[in-house]
Amino acid sequence: MSHSIDLPEVAEYAPEPPPRGPKLWLRDNMFSTPASSVFSVIFVLIGLFAIRGLLGFVFDADRRWEAITFNVRLLMVQAYPDAQMGRVWFSVGTVAVLIAATFAVHRIGGKTTPRNVGNRLTTVGGGMILAGIVGPWGIEFSPFGIASTTGFLSWVGVGTGFALAGWFVRAMYGEEAKDESISVMGIVTALIVFVLAIMWTISLPYPFRSADGVQSIIAEPVAMTTKVPWTVIAAIGIAVYVVLSLLRSRISESTAGNVVTALWVLSFPVLMLVVLRDPDLDWEHILTFSIPVALAFIVVGGLILNFVANSQGELGRVIGALLLILAFASFLFSAEFPVRWSMLALALFALAAPSFGGQGSGRRAFLGAWAGTIIVITYFVLTLAAPSTVDIPGNGSPFGGLLLTILLSTVAIVMSFPLGVVLALGRTSKMPIFRLMSTAYIELIRGVPLITWLIVAFVMLPVALPEGIEIGGIARAIGAMTLFSAAYLAENVRGGLQAIPKGQYEAAQAMGLTTMQTTIFIVLPQALRAVIPALVGQVIALFKDTSLVTIVGLFDFLHIARVIIPGQSQPFNFIGVLQEPLVFVSVVYWMFTFTFSRISQRLEKKLGVGER
Repeated sequence: MSHSIDLPEVAEYAPEPPPRGPKLWLRDNMFSTPASSVFSVIFVLIGLFAIRGLLGFVFDADRRWEAITFNVRLLMVQAYPDAQMGRVWFSVGTVAVLIAATFAVHRIGGKTTPRNVGNRLTTVGGGMILAGIVGPWGIEFSPFGIASTTGFLSWVGVGTGFALAGWFVRAMYGEEAKDESISVMGIVTALIVFVLAIMWTISLPYPFRSADGVQSIIAEPVAMTTKVPWTVIAAIGIAVYVVLSLLRSRISESTAGNVVTALWVLSFPVLMLVVLRDPDLDWEHILTFSIPVALAFIVVGGLILNFVANSQGELGRVIGALLLILAFASFLFSAEFPVRWSMLALALFALAAPSFGGQGSGRRAFLGAWAGTIIVITYFVLTLAAPSTVDIPGNGSPFGGLLLTILLSTVAIVMSFPLGVVLALGRTSKMPIFRLMSTAYIELIRGVPLITWLIVAFVMLPVALPEGIEIGGIARAIGAMTLFSAAYLAENVRGGLQAIPKGQYEAAQAMGLTTMQTTIFIVLPQALRAVIPALVGQVIALFKDTSLVTIVGLFDFLHIARVIIPGQSQPFNFIGVLQEPLVFVSVVYWMFTFTFSRISQRLEKKLGVGER
């Protein structure tokens, strides 16, 4: 016999949400204690004075922002020939398409809530209203046509419009304002369309010289040679994003991601060395020598590597050592550049073959990597050795301005990474010769400022080179920056290596992995993951350090803003105009470094750095 017990109904208990509101927020975050109140008031006043000073600087009638609008192209690509500017726009369009494809494939953006959108609009509106209130509108301002009577009304009016728009968005969705229903990329697309609309309607300050020689400033619309390319690039980028987003469910995300990554890797050498540089290739020499030599290395080298991978004991290492001696001999006896570097690559692959040659698909992947390496070596040697048909006067190179800054930073970052990893491994090696050599290099390079190594590369290196061998200024700057950055990066990686517990090494030994296999497959991935913040910090520092090449006379972004523009007397007098270009350069540098920082945060979150 069973008995049932009737339990009294228990009312559901839902805790009341904590009270919210601006007053409570101010009390908890700014005025919680007397000391906090004092410091809050002090820093608010400092901020208001800073905003007032910034607005006064930007909109002062004495500011000559036309020096920027007139020299935008000079700042971006220096004196790139007019007839070949299509190469620049093609490169920019390629990068825009790759960015759109990356966003679509990796689902970057997602959705946000109407409340967040409304809060952002309200914040922007409040900031503009604050600027209108504290701005020094007591004097007349140019170059944007804002005078004392319209400055206050313009800022407050536009700010009020943004604030009302934020309120309208929150009110329109009502209780659903907390649901993630608004596409972030849709907002980005709307902003792009808005910017393009402004570009097609706005007029910018532009210097003008009348027939009698009087110089003045007029408002000129943005040139068609700028508006049309940007509009086409934006349209193509948006179309690529929409198409890939629609096809995203039909293709594997990993496969699409690998394809996009490969396109990013291939785009840089193709755009920089072929599209923008336009090398004058000697096709007769390529067809009769370069291609046959590359094919011979692929076939003969593949057979040697296959034999070395199958060999047992020390025979493979002996063959690798002999090939390494032959590679150094090819450098001493002035062999052709493709032969030198191909021999060195063959020696390194032969030394790695016993550990990574594998069997079956692993062997095929190893031999495929060998063939790809020879193709890459041949490509770089041919394109770099051929003279460029695009020559910028006074620079001797097709690269200048921001384009040169991007080239220097990208190549130095890419080249310094493997060198830094090798140095870190050498400094932590148990073999004294490698440890001492790596330590001596790191301490020597880090003990001398980068500007000193740049001067050494530009002043002393040409004297030390054999007769008949010349290295261009850009190559010397890249070399100095690469060697310098590698020393710092090595110490960052060494910190990650030391963080790996000994149990990882013991587990790898128990599985029968060799020392090289343990390092590449077990230790390095964990070490690099642990030091991602430090590595990204090094990338940001190197990007900013490219500005030091202005000391050695390269026409980089900063050099043009600091030297070229303030020295212009024709066709318009910009003598002594220095503050405006430097402010513009600072903003552009900040945009790049902030982007790097955000990418780093996304990567850290994806890999769980600091979480597990």
